[in-house]
Amino acid sequence: MFALRHSTRAGALATAFAVALVASIAFPVAAQAAEPTHDKMMKMPSSGAEFMKMDPAECMMMMDHNHDSKVTKKEYMKFQEELFKKMAKKDPNSFTREEWLGQVHTSP
Repeated sequence: MFALRHSTRAGALATAFAVALVASIAFPVAAQAAEPTHDKMMKMPSSGAEFMKMDPAECMMMMDHNHDSKVTKKEYMKFQEELFKKMAKKDPNSFTREEWLGQVHTSP
């Protein structure tokens, strides 16, 4: 197997430089991949039909308020309550088929 040997100070410095160089290239790529694309503004769906068309990963990011890559029951319920409020335009306690399908147009 390959073993690094630091017989001289120059060799040790060269190895440290190589490790730092690889880390400086690899870390930003890894950090960028791990960072959620939540920063781009994701629009809350205004109907059940719109919600059903959403990308599941994007939907999960919308629910994950603390960005820990997990959706807790509290986060999930908050999202569903917000969606319900957006759909229930006529009555705050229920929504109609038209509201679910996004076919309700509010007049100005």
